[in-house]
Amino acid sequence: MSIQDRLAYLLQQAVRQTATVAELQELSDLVQADQSGDTARLVEKLLRKDLPPETAEYDEAYWDQVASNILAADRPEEDNVIPLPQRRRGWMAAAVITGALLLSGGAYWLLQKPAPAPLAAVTPQPAHDVAPGGNKAVLILADGTQVPLDSTANGLLAQQGNTKVSKPGAGQLTYTQQTAGSTALMQYNTLRTPRGGQFQVTLPDGTKVWLNAASTLKYPTAFTGANRQVELNGEAYFEVAANAARPFRVNVLTHTGGSPDSMQVAVLGTHFNIMAYEDEQQVRTTLLEGAVRVNSHGSSKQLRPGQGASLDKQQRTLTLQDNINTEEAVAWKNGFIQLEGNDITSAMRLIARWYDVEVVYKAPVAAHFRGIIPRNVPVSQVLKMMELTGEVHFEIKGKQLIVSP
Repeated sequence: MSIQDRLAYLLQQAVRQTATVAELQELSDLVQADQSGDTARLVEKLLRKDLPPETAEYDEAYWDQVASNILAADRPEEDNVIPLPQRRRGWMAAAVITGALLLSGGAYWLLQKPAPAPLAAVTPQPAHDVAPGGNKAVLILADGTQVPLDSTANGLLAQQGNTKVSKPGAGQLTYTQQTAGSTALMQYNTLRTPRGGQFQVTLPDGTKVWLNAASTLKYPTAFTGANRQVELNGEAYFEVAANAARPFRVNVLTHTGGSPDSMQVAVLGTHFNIMAYEDEQQVRTTLLEGAVRVNSHGSSKQLRPGQGASLDKQQRTLTLQDNINTEEAVAWKNGFIQLEGNDITSAMRLIARWYDVEVVYKAPVAAHFRGIIPRNVPVSQVLKMMELTGEVHFEIKGKQLIVSP
């Protein structure tokens, strides 16, 4: 079987959601092993060959369906492979195809509007570029000591009361409570990520938290009271350890017009994402599994999986939202930048936080964007895809991104 025939088969399996984990891995290996760009261009050619003639280079409905099929969660399990979690398998397939399109210069998944463009050869990375973010954070201990986690060796970091704090690996922090029961003094630690940073922490009760860029999480070194409470500013994804006797609460801290504001998310055991950046107009809670209750300004909303709660910081109104795109909400945790009709300012806020850059606008830009891009590529690749709308142009000057029509 020729390489083209094999690629055609593997792509067909991925798009139809019938690929095994082994087949997805083989497809990924074929694309990533190619240094010339020929395989990537062949992938794009195969993906485009079934387009109706009248669509020419691009058809939004067709590519939306391709993306939906690849990102769909349901796929039959097979006995001869070790199954991955459904969502992870969807993201793996999306990463393979999106990576191929990035390498070949295609923009089919990113653009909201049709944008015919010829196939482009792989171009060298610009001399002036900005690398993506990574595992960077500072741990602030109870006595105020600051530990730079990205440059600290793995192993035991500190003893906080009866809790050991350790770094088991890159981008990970773990709290292990040695004995149960109350302590004489409640101690708090703070995990802070900079712009361009992310980190994961396992709290003393087993709850796992993924902290996005420019975020802060404050938590006790041992959960000893009737409730388990933490404080968040920024964005985090939570997988809360179930404990009906001790509800878990996230106090979301933000500011409205310079004055402090708050929202509380109460759970027993569940998976959810909270986005509460200071430069965003809304605080959003998205529920993936379980149930949560969101409280703010005397209003309360009970969420079911697939629902979200949005707090307008100016109006101070809490709104329940159905049929939330949960994959978009947690794309950052899974290693992607996902744009769903974002205008230029919201898209650039997201990019600025992850690449730690300053965005400067020369003039208003009306472009909107839609699609998925891996978070581990240099910023030039992201900007190149966005420029293919024909409505925006970018210039990189050190750590500045200059935006113009």
